[in-house]
Amino acid sequence: MTDQTVLEFEYLAEDKNLSAKKVRNLGNIPGVVYGDGEKTKKISLQAKDLRKALELPSIFSQVILLRQAEESHKVILKDVQINPSNDKPVHVDFMKVSASTKITMQVPLKFVSEDICFGVKNEGGMISKNRNEIELTCLAENLPEFIEVNVADLKLGNSIMQTGLILPEGVELSNALLTGQDQPVVSCTTTRASLEIEEDLEGETSEEGVVSDEDSKDEASEAAKESEEENS
Repeated sequence: MTDQTVLEFEYLAEDKNLSAKKVRNLGNIPGVVYGDGEKTKKISLQAKDLRKALELPSIFSQVILLRQAEESHKVILKDVQINPSNDKPVHVDFMKVSASTKITMQVPLKFVSEDICFGVKNEGGMISKNRNEIELTCLAENLPEFIEVNVADLKLGNSIMQTGLILPEGVELSNALLTGQDQPVVSCTTTRASLEIEEDLEGETSEEGVVSDEDSKDEASEAAKESEEENS
């Protein structure tokens, strides 16, 4: 578990009617915080702090602490608007959570033991990842930063399904996944190299069969000649 991300923020006074552009010109990023039965409030955060936080792979799957002086709120990051011209954030949405808040979030998958995967190491296959995150439902305090997927025992032609993932206590697949068709998360598939090996082996078997047929024909021809000579 990594250290909790802490972001300093300030409320934007409603009466000042400060535009989002002006907030950004001051080196801050505008945003909103809502939830927990409270009114939506406008806030601003230091641009450099937010950009650093957004570099964390688990930023969308962890409980963040928003802090202002003595006031603090546990939140999750719900949305980030990005400027397509420079890939910088221009607005953020946070949702307040408590220990009793049940949430549904996309959580990253972390694949481990790829280098010793049975299907790759012993059967010439390759690992094919069908998805990089999984939608989970749990209490906010139980939200995992990632789900580990161990592929050490995965064999050629087999898959690890959504329902086969090992989830922490108190965490389950989202209702959408549970009620839908089970899908593979990762598979061990045949590579071109392994196909070529199979084709070579089949070719060798076929060639052996051809040689055997030719030998049989030669033996039959020699036997016929010997029979003709005896008769004459």
